[in-house]
Amino acid sequence: MSGSNKIKISGIVKIKDLVLISVLGVSDRPGIAGEVMSALGENNINVVYISEGSNADDSADIYFCIKKDDLDKVKNILKDYFEKIKTRDIKYDTDVVIIGVYGPHFREKPAIAGRFFRALGSEHVNILSISTSISTISCVISKNDLDRTKKAIDKVFEIPK
Repeated sequence: MSGSNKIKISGIVKIKDLVLISVLGVSDRPGIAGEVMSALGENNINVVYISEGSNADDSADIYFCIKKDDLDKVKNILKDYFEKIKTRDIKYDTDVVIIGVYGPHFREKPAIAGRFFRALGSEHVNILSISTSISTISCVISKNDLDRTKKAIDKVFEIPK
């Protein structure tokens, strides 16, 4: 893609050495994410990413990232917590990275997310989870996909030097 067709951004967000925790099939009721995050916070665990989605069966899936160093502690917290409520499964994806782009006026520019995700797809990058805000598009990927992800981002976005 030529430079004139690239989307100007303010920069790239990248956070390494993370674990993606997927809490699958938890009861979809008000306050459940707050309970989970409170249990982690009370144990001094910093959550650097969170996303939640509802399922057709009235359950929800909660995805969040923590530093790898906190994994054993988090497993114990979640084990104790989820014995109290029903959940289908808890998955741990180690060696993941959060990567994203941010910039001014993202909310006013159509197709940014589509171009971002299409570029990652063209490089065969599997996205494990997605989160957006007014000015940022970020996703969780395997550490093994980081170089291909950077290449994909460079094709679509004008990265400041």
